[in-house]
Amino acid sequence: MNAAQRQRIIRSGWLKKQGGMVRTWHRRWFCLNNDFLFYFAKEDDSKPLGCIFLPGNRVCEVPFNPEEPDKCLLEISAGKGQTRVTSNHETYLLWAANDEERQKWIKNIRKVMYSSFGGAIFGQSLKETMAFEHKLNRRLPYIMEQCVHFLTKNGLDVEGIFRLPGRNLLIKELKERFDSAERVVFDIEEVDVHTVASLLKLYLRELPQSVIPAEYYQKFMNIALRFQSAQTPEDKQKAIFDLRESLPDIPTDNFHILSFLCKFLALVSRNSEVNKMTVLNIATVFGPNIIRNVSEADSAELLMATADITQQLVFMMIEYEKDVFVEKQMDTTPVGNLLDLEPEDNTCVLKPTSLNLMDCINKELFGSEIPASEFEELLALQQLSLDGVSPIAENKPVAPVRRKKMANRRGENRKVVMSGTEEELETHFPVGPESPDSENQDSELAESSDSLYNGQTAVELDIHSKCEQLEQQNKTLQERGVQQEVKINEMRMKIARLERYMKELTRSNSVIVQRYEARISTMDNAHKNAIKTLQDKLKAEKKSTDEAVKRVMILQTQLQHYHLKYGELPE
Repeated sequence: MNAAQRQRIIRSGWLKKQGGMVRTWHRRWFCLNNDFLFYFAKEDDSKPLGCIFLPGNRVCEVPFNPEEPDKCLLEISAGKGQTRVTSNHETYLLWAANDEERQKWIKNIRKVMYSSFGGAIFGQSLKETMAFEHKLNRRLPYIMEQCVHFLTKNGLDVEGIFRLPGRNLLIKELKERFDSAERVVFDIEEVDVHTVASLLKLYLRELPQSVIPAEYYQKFMNIALRFQSAQTPEDKQKAIFDLRESLPDIPTDNFHILSFLCKFLALVSRNSEVNKMTVLNIATVFGPNIIRNVSEADSAELLMATADITQQLVFMMIEYEKDVFVEKQMDTTPVGNLLDLEPEDNTCVLKPTSLNLMDCINKELFGSEIPASEFEELLALQQLSLDGVSPIAENKPVAPVRRKKMANRRGENRKVVMSGTEEELETHFPVGPESPDSENQDSELAESSDSLYNGQTAVELDIHSKCEQLEQQNKTLQERGVQQEVKINEMRMKIARLERYMKELTRSNSVIVQRYEARISTMDNAHKNAIKTLQDKLKAEKKSTDEAVKRVMILQTQLQHYHLKYGELPE
């Protein structure tokens, strides 16, 4: 195990593991790291002897055996739908040094197994528990809702509801079920009121921090002291008001849990004539679970010294729960009221005006409002000048104002340019009194030119709008083309990536084949060498055996000659 893995260790220590053919106990160093429980022969070993994959399995405490009182055992077994924990083990039986060590190991292992499914809630902080509950759109821990619902339905009239203890074995079983992420629903035929009440107290007691966090301890203790030392009703009301203002400062989840719990306890206290649980009795029982200092957890003397102040604070929360628990007010304005806001005097508000778009443009360009007809004439002339076409050269109708100006210019040119005799002037430009018919003709020409001009303007506007539509369509097509090109590029990149992966896969495959062939060749050579060695050895042994047989035969022959010559040897 490298240094990075050692930093991720959740828990480590010595445990005895049962294993082997005869099921003997072996002392091993265990390390809980992420989802695995590793075990080593020695503490400083880098290579584990084995590991256990925890998610999907279950851990439980082995019941006490009177014949083996010193054994504190825990068992890791297969979960639902499985038959074995690993390929080699159906279960793992571990032996802790004492019960405290066993409970710590079970707690840490269950957290790895079930925390992502809403389990391992006993001994877990409210922040971690509520992080899972928020995923299910819940404002309270599931165990608290179930306990309070069951006790409200069945326990308000039970005497000593929080004073008498429940059944220990059943409490332990329910705790294991909740820690195993099981959504338990209490049934009055299976559980009793005192067991559920004890389970609720156990859950609150095992929280790493009380419902009111430790950083707010001194602040709330001061409020309780002021309430305890109050001499007048006004002083008590002032302390209650301070408590009401201070409670929303704690985290939102803690506030909701505390409010839910105190409202339930107030409901219990209203039936004190039957259940014998007054507000003071309830405050005594739940005081250390609702608020406690960090140092009080390890000091029984300090807990006893502050018990009366804690009791006084919880008494205030239960007795005046309708006054002190007020939902946190949001500082933001609801969206539905945004349209109803009245602007202040210094607020800049855009007001609608009666000016149309042309009037706004005129006012912006020329500093004053120009009649729309004159503005349209100016735009038309400007457009014609931009196109390089003169309205006179094309015999197009000209606006009256422009026509008067052009007539004046023609008159001036006549005076300057024209020269000759009066007869020639009269011939080309006859002068005489203007007749009414000529005036009518001029007015008719002006009207016709105006109508033609207006028609031309409408046509130009229609053409302009169609051009804008075409430009918009062209722009849309260009955007779609860009999008298609982006998708094509992405597909090309994916294809290139796949080709690269294929090349890498082919290369790695060829490397693996080469390694496999080299390994096979090496093993083949090794086997051939081993067989040759064994054959040589067999030959040598056979040769030595033949020599030994020859030697024995020679000795037997010599012995027979000796018997014939000298007789049998005496025994």
